[in-house]
Amino acid sequence: MKHWRIFFLICSLFHFLPNEIQAQSPSTILDKAIQMAEEHGQDIGSFKVRVKVQEKARFNNVIGIAKKRLAAKEGIQMGQWYGNQTIDEVQVGHLNQMIHGIESVEIFHKKYGKPTLFLWPDFYQDFVGTSCVSPLNYQAKFYYHFNYKGDTLVDGKSCYQFQVAPKLRRDRLFNGTLTLDESGWIVRFEGTVFADAIDYSFDLQHQYFQGKWIPKKSRIRLLAGLLGNDGEYVIEQEAISKPEEWQFVSTLFQEPKNPKETLNLFPVAFDETFANQFLTNLHESLLQKWKQRPTSNLVMIDSVYYKPAGNGTKLDPSFFVDEPGSKTKEVRVDSFIVAPFKPSQLILSRSFFFGKFKRDFYPFEIYYKSPVFDSNFNTVEGFVVNTSVVFRKRWARYRMLEAEVLGRRAFGINRNSGFGRLRYRADSFDLTLTNGDYVAQYNPENTISPEMNSLSTLLLKNNQMKIYRSKFTSLNLTKRFSARFFLKSFIEYSERSQMDNTSDYYWINFLNREYQSNNPINGEYDKAGFETHKSFITQFQVGFRPFLTQSYRANTRITDWGSSPLILAKYRAGWKDVYGSTTDFNQVEFSYLHNIEVNPWIKMGLLINAGTFIGNKPTYFIDFKHYNGTFNLIQAGEMLASHRLMGYYQNFTNGSNQRLNVNHYTNSTAGTYVEALSFFQFSNLWLKPLLGMKKLYVKEVLIANVNYVPNQNLFYNELGYGLDGVFKVLRLEAIANFINGQFSYIGFRININSRIRIGNIPE
Repeated sequence: MKHWRIFFLICSLFHFLPNEIQAQSPSTILDKAIQMAEEHGQDIGSFKVRVKVQEKARFNNVIGIAKKRLAAKEGIQMGQWYGNQTIDEVQVGHLNQMIHGIESVEIFHKKYGKPTLFLWPDFYQDFVGTSCVSPLNYQAKFYYHFNYKGDTLVDGKSCYQFQVAPKLRRDRLFNGTLTLDESGWIVRFEGTVFADAIDYSFDLQHQYFQGKWIPKKSRIRLLAGLLGNDGEYVIEQEAISKPEEWQFVSTLFQEPKNPKETLNLFPVAFDETFANQFLTNLHESLLQKWKQRPTSNLVMIDSVYYKPAGNGTKLDPSFFVDEPGSKTKEVRVDSFIVAPFKPSQLILSRSFFFGKFKRDFYPFEIYYKSPVFDSNFNTVEGFVVNTSVVFRKRWARYRMLEAEVLGRRAFGINRNSGFGRLRYRADSFDLTLTNGDYVAQYNPENTISPEMNSLSTLLLKNNQMKIYRSKFTSLNLTKRFSARFFLKSFIEYSERSQMDNTSDYYWINFLNREYQSNNPINGEYDKAGFETHKSFITQFQVGFRPFLTQSYRANTRITDWGSSPLILAKYRAGWKDVYGSTTDFNQVEFSYLHNIEVNPWIKMGLLINAGTFIGNKPTYFIDFKHYNGTFNLIQAGEMLASHRLMGYYQNFTNGSNQRLNVNHYTNSTAGTYVEALSFFQFSNLWLKPLLGMKKLYVKEVLIANVNYVPNQNLFYNELGYGLDGVFKVLRLEAIANFINGQFSYIGFRININSRIRIGNIPE
């Protein structure tokens, strides 16, 4: 009896002990992990550890000449792994703020290298990486099933394993095994996710250190393909020393005072060697997408320095491509290859380099632009060819002085024309002076492709490009003060002359139609053509991105161009009596471009243009506000940038005698105008779930466009549906058009797959 009393006494004591000491249910631990996620994410830091980082990639299949190029230029074989191994000491302030002391870098099976920085995805956020829903999202139980698998011991600590599976049939949801300790810390996560046409897999293992679980060992793998090319990318990381406490000093992670910043992306887009750029882009993508902590208000900063090697010598950063401090290492990239001259080289456009090679550029270049691929046809000049020679003097790879001479031969009217151009351009400054006798399009901001106009003219008797003769001198200035703010100005003095159709030549007599006049008219301007006159025009434009997200790698500022709307203000004027000018108008325009991520599966793009003419109405139709432009059967570019209003989708309309004969200038105006272009892109809407197209990464698009022109009593709108990413490269659209509320027609169009960064890349 005595023993039973002792037993009941012990049970009673356990009953009244605090809840923390009692055994917890798996459900309680999971709830605690979700509730404490933000706090745990903030607590990981203030330690240092030596790590080994292996970054590698391989191409499993490459089609065309790229396969031979990889082998010949960069020493990379199909199916062969290539990459880097980096040893460095990492001092961690937070998961997105680290100091990297590079000790050694070893490259294998490729010619060029650079250190690979340690990174660790933060699954304590609600959304992680490419807007993927974290298993510890505050609404995790709405998105996921959590099935308890059992308990285990890790580093002598009791842990609990949960199978995580999506409740919804959508991408951007994880599937895997989550291991938690009794306090809700992540001990290990093994899982996969599909996002942005890429299969990601993760194995993140943590170690116990001073009451928290910090990074120990990880493996992140990406698998993707495009147009028959496919490959994989792996980054493996491992702590090779015991972690030590490191006193976190917030001042070490202040934004650099004079950071380097790439402002002009266009000249630098495809100059890197292919394999090196592939690795760099993937790693930078991982850093930006999986390391950013947008809800923490902590700027992502990776400081980099080079530690002495074991023999006491300091690691030379010049060994690496584009690393801070690099001065002497020659990086032989494909865009600067010197080869013996051969006459056959003049068939295609080509650059010829001279002078002593300066690490990644030659000081002198002569660029020859061949007429072979710059030939076209229009109904005014007949067949034309252009050719030019450009001389460049470089002081740095993207800082140069250019002198260009271009010649144009119009065979139909037996006329030679051309221009000379002098241009100084750098990363943040671009100044261009041009003088010549050339042709200009009525719509200078949305010009129609001469090559595509040639095809639509010869094959479909649809001559949309309208041109006039311009003897001109112009000055263009672009100044980028930062990624957030830029200004552009333009001055042109010209003599403008009318040009008329001179040819009715065609290849196919499509619908037996007649060519349109080269001098368009509409309800606001009924006089075809114009008298030769002089014109003095200026334009000033300011661009501002107020909410741009930026991060830092060493002393380089990295910009997420899609994180902020772009706001534009433009003033354009024609100045009467200035050097005999007869143009007289004042136009103001405001634009707002923004892409918004409504949730991980819905993105919205919005472009609004509103403007008016103040004072005198423009005398010449050339100076009206024009729409459309870039009229092609197949469109390329950003979703909103390639959308145009008023008859644009009539190109494939069945049953209409006006197919592909849309007048781009029907609604050009000299008054007030408001246009709004928008689209909504859905990962799952109607058709995709019905057809089970998840792995095809086809997205559905809803389109809504509006244009209001008071002078013409016009309220025009379009409503459409599309599939984006068909075969990963095409966008198919069907659009219904309405004029003042009355249905007009339905049109169709084929486009190149769009990127949802509308208006947010540099202008």
